[in-house]
Amino acid sequence: MIEGFLVAIGIYLAGWALAALCFFRIQGPVPVPGRFRRDARDALLWPVWLMLFAVLWLIELRRQEFEKELTGD
Repeated sequence: MIEGFLVAIGIYLAGWALAALCFFRIQGPVPVPGRFRRDARDALLWPVWLMLFAVLWLIELRRQEFEKELTGD
C-alpha cells in the first residue's frame, strides 16, 4: 500500500512539474503587476495542501484503527 501511495505521489508530482513548466509564463490578456510572483507562489504551494490533506486523512485512519483495537471490536 505504501509503495502504491509513493508511486501515485511521484506520478502526480511529475505531472505537476510538467504542467508548471508548460504554463508557467502565461500572463493572460492584461498584464498585472506582481502577477508572475503570485502565480509562481501558487503553483508551488497548491500541491502542498493536497499532500497535507492526504497525510491528515491517513492519520485519521490510523486513529480509527487504534480506537478499534482499544475497544476490542
